[in-house]
Amino acid sequence: SSEGPPSGAPLAAKMGVPEEHDNPFKLPPDDQIFLIRERERKRHAEERELTKTQKVWEKTTSASRLMNKLSQRNLRDELAVSGEDVEAARQNATMRRAASDTSLGFRNVRRDKENVSDFVAKKREMFLVQMSLDVKKAEIQKLDERAKEKEESLKKSQNLLDEDFTRFDNFLRLNDQKAHKAMKTAEDTTRKKQEKIQQIKTIRTQLAALQSEIARQREQKDEALKYKGFLVKLTPQEWKEDRAEDKTERQRLRRESWVDRKFASSEGKMNKEIEGEEKASEERAVEQASRTKRRPKREMEEAEKERDKEFEGRRRRIRKKYPPREHFEGEYQEVSSGEEMPLFFQESAHLLDVFTSLEGSNLFLIQNSQDTEQALEELQQKFSETKRTSEANGDKVRSAIAALERQIADERQTSEELRQKLGQKEGAGEQGELLEDLCNKTIEVHTACGYEVEHDPDTLVMLAGIEAKLEEFLTLFEEVEMTEAGKALVAKLEKEKEFDRRSTAKRQKKEQQNRKNEERLKASLQRSQAPIHRKTGKQIMYRSAPLFQARRVVQEDDGYEEAVKEHEVFGIWMNRDGVPNAGNPMRS
Repeated sequence: SSEGPPSGAPLAAKMGVPEEHDNPFKLPPDDQIFLIRERERKRHAEERELTKTQKVWEKTTSASRLMNKLSQRNLRDELAVSGEDVEAARQNATMRRAASDTSLGFRNVRRDKENVSDFVAKKREMFLVQMSLDVKKAEIQKLDERAKEKEESLKKSQNLLDEDFTRFDNFLRLNDQKAHKAMKTAEDTTRKKQEKIQQIKTIRTQLAALQSEIARQREQKDEALKYKGFLVKLTPQEWKEDRAEDKTERQRLRRESWVDRKFASSEGKMNKEIEGEEKASEERAVEQASRTKRRPKREMEEAEKERDKEFEGRRRRIRKKYPPREHFEGEYQEVSSGEEMPLFFQESAHLLDVFTSLEGSNLFLIQNSQDTEQALEELQQKFSETKRTSEANGDKVRSAIAALERQIADERQTSEELRQKLGQKEGAGEQGELLEDLCNKTIEVHTACGYEVEHDPDTLVMLAGIEAKLEEFLTLFEEVEMTEAGKALVAKLEKEKEFDRRSTAKRQKKEQQNRKNEERLKASLQRSQAPIHRKTGKQIMYRSAPLFQARRVVQEDDGYEEAVKEHEVFGIWMNRDGVPNAGNPMRS
């Protein structure tokens, strides 16, 4: 077997290849290659998952990861070179080589090769140690930089804390100032509130005094109005009418004065406008005369007449612009002057005179009332006597009336029997009259259709002829309706006949209503002319209804509704004894 470099063992161990040979350049089997690839993929996937869960400060850059890999590889190589197992393996290999060299006779050559390999191994070890020192120095420098960054961040944090502390002190100082200011404001507000409360109490006291004064004045006013109403009632009607006439006269004068002022103002404006129009017309005439040369007298007269006519037209237009006197009279709105009617009683003696006259009239009325009461008592006594006698006579009359009513009932029964018998006899006569009436109507329609009346006509034959005539007329109507003119004529005739039918129905309805009104008036007249039936004796008092006592019906719950719900939901229900039942619940 051939020897390989010392770095072959760590590479094979890293790649998971079994160390069967020291030669690192020998390819492993195919199954080991695929196994190595699978392990590398798993390791990369684990590293990615670990990187996802790491914090920001725990993650590293690509350069730092590469340096870590190099440093770890160098450390592994150093550990592999300096390990005891490697030394033992090297000694064993050296001993095997020496034995093989002595046995084969190449001892010096192998020793030279061994010295070169040792030199290379030492150089390699020196390089690895130097590289590991460089890596450590780089790591130390990096750690120093991180420490400096931490110190700077700590200084910044300390500065921020100092600033926050200063701001917090300022906040506390401002808060204390605001608190003192708020306390002072609250004290001022409380003082002002107490002052306002005291003012409110004072105003309420004054308001109560004013309200009591108002109530007292209102009572006096009501009392004065009551006395005034009493005096107004005592005032003679002639004096009231005179005052009303005076008030009407004042209103008329106010109306006339207002209308005169408005009309005079309108007339003044109109006259001013007319005068202005006259001046303008004269100025135009003078200007026109100065512009034109001397004209004949006839033309000047015609021009003068034309100007007068034009001026008259303008004057009429100006007058139409301003309203007449009737317009102002219609615009006037009556406004009361607010003056009350003066009292008739101006002196107390006058009122005493009225009271004296009223007292005399009252005495006269009292005496008359006493005489009237005495006459009323006499009339009541006479009425009671007359009532007793009339009641006695009434009993006799009632008994006679009862006997007459019985006789009347018997006579009515007899007359009803006779009427029934006559009705049975007259039934045949009425039917004959009806048939005769129908025959006469048929003859009338038969004649209207254009047929001649026979000496002894047959009703059925006449009806057959009428039906044939109707069929002929209907056929003629259908032929006429085929044309536009015929259709319009038929529609016109139908409207006329419908109008005649409605007029006839309206007239019959009105006649029937008049007959009903006459019958109702006759019945009302008979009721008004009938003797008045007066009730005599004490009025019948009906027994009062018993008091209604409400009764409350208490319905006992037998659990039927709850059992139905349980059976619909669960398919079973429990009875009162607690026994389950699968059948339909029944009301007990």
